[in-house]
Amino acid sequence: MAFFQMSSAIIDCNMNSGYSFWLWPFFDYFENSNLQKPFKPSNRTLGFDHIYVVHLDSRADRRERLDEIASYLGLDFDYLSAISKNDEQILRKYGSADMDSAQKACYLSHYSIYKLIIDKGFNSVLILEDDVDFETNITAIMTDIHRDLPASWEMLYVGYCFEDIGEQVGISSSVHRLYKSVAPMCTHAYAISYSGARKLIELLDPVIPRATVDYSLSLVIREGNVTSFDVYPPAISQWKAADNPSDISTFDILSFSLLNSTLRFLGHNGN
Repeated sequence: MAFFQMSSAIIDCNMNSGYSFWLWPFFDYFENSNLQKPFKPSNRTLGFDHIYVVHLDSRADRRERLDEIASYLGLDFDYLSAISKNDEQILRKYGSADMDSAQKACYLSHYSIYKLIIDKGFNSVLILEDDVDFETNITAIMTDIHRDLPASWEMLYVGYCFEDIGEQVGISSSVHRLYKSVAPMCTHAYAISYSGARKLIELLDPVIPRATVDYSLSLVIREGNVTSFDVYPPAISQWKAADNPSDISTFDILSFSLLNSTLRFLGHNGN
């Protein structure tokens, strides 16, 4: 099933402001002796070792909503402050001049998490941006998805904006099923395995990137360099509301509507 295509220049990556938490030099990455640790994934992390949220410290409203979601769904979020578009020192050193400062900050923030996955030895991590909403039965959905997810997976899109759905994987008959990725866009809800993180560190170049981070990931998937899958329909979506403006674009970003929105259930009004 084909969905809309859109320039990644307007994808909301929420990197317009915030404190620069990750100031380590990206190219100081070397082979390290850290082995994958025997983490025990739980329902509180949706079957992954960890959940990181790329968060703007200036958007306390978004963190409040996510804390409310976490409390209701019984999830554990680890908030990481995003690199700021105003951090001229680090943005001058890394990132193509073809991207604006917000897009550079977005790219570098996500790239930093790939390195963090390797440094921590996580087997798998779910990466979220701070403007997301969840299906109310997200835990049950992900339990089914993990049953069908091949052991060799490297990326898993739990949410995305645009995609051409590929071949179904597994035998699940539930509403949310697993499919091979084709060219997913947006970075608000995707998971990476340890081996996937190692590949992305090598495939993506923060100094001379091919494109914005969402489009760069789409390219490496399309080229067959990373084994990636999608949850369809998406189980995590971007939250669109009058009181939740984009931090990177004034354009209206298309997104999937959830079947049973957690934020709506909790009394929030969105688009």
